[in-house]
Amino acid sequence: PDVVRAAAHTRAFSEAWLALMRLPLTADIYKQILLTMHKRIVPYMADAKSLMDFLSSSYEIGGSVSLLALNGLFTLMTEHNLNYPNFYEKLYALLDRNVFHVKYRARFFRLLETFLGSSHLPAYLVAAFAKRLARLALFAPPAGAVTAIPLIYNLLKAHPSCMVLIHRMSEDDAESTDPFVEDEPDLAKCNALQSSLWELESLQHHYYPNIATLAKLFSEPFHKPQFMLEDFLDHTYATFFESDTGRKSKKPPALATQPPTSLIRAGDALSDFMAV
Repeated sequence: PDVVRAAAHTRAFSEAWLALMRLPLTADIYKQILLTMHKRIVPYMADAKSLMDFLSSSYEIGGSVSLLALNGLFTLMTEHNLNYPNFYEKLYALLDRNVFHVKYRARFFRLLETFLGSSHLPAYLVAAFAKRLARLALFAPPAGAVTAIPLIYNLLKAHPSCMVLIHRMSEDDAESTDPFVEDEPDLAKCNALQSSLWELESLQHHYYPNIATLAKLFSEPFHKPQFMLEDFLDHTYATFFESDTGRKSKKPPALATQPPTSLIRAGDALSDFMAV
């Protein structure tokens, strides 16, 4: 009987999920499905490619829904030979200022590093992402900048053909002639590979010392191994505050005035009053 056959259970499982995905779903249920897609749904489908339409349409929606669809799409692309046209162009469009503030920021940057890790990617594509990350880091909160900088470092280490971005000599009027076209959606036409990562030099003067120290790595020889990006993904203002306040100072801070030795100093109006 079908009840004891694994194939029958797989078929019923697949039909149930596909039927659910055709229904009008609330935003919460939609996101919950995408969150569990790559681990709890795709591996048990009779034909994982039947999820292609649902994931593709989800990826086109934009915002947090597109971020959540990335895991499922990546699984189909790497394990089931899904060919998604203009995948990197859409991924590039998702990389904007808002990505540093969304709930699923860490998840997105984990996947972004994976997507850009292939040695077969053209240099202009990797350069476009590195340039976009550097530009966004100028305006990102500290937790965003401290994620973007190690990721850029890893990209340059993995793709030596992009090292020209930090070795290109700047001209006197470089600030007015940056060839990078920030709002160009075509990665081949944004001129990132003809530009430079001058933003990293600006970040060397960041108000938060930890970010300035990270950015200064690009002024040194690239002898350090790639960063473990996981170490930088969960930082927030709270973790920065806790780290800084818990650090022991090596020497007492300099004071502009002499520390008081008593509650009331001689010669103060209050001391005369107390004497009376």
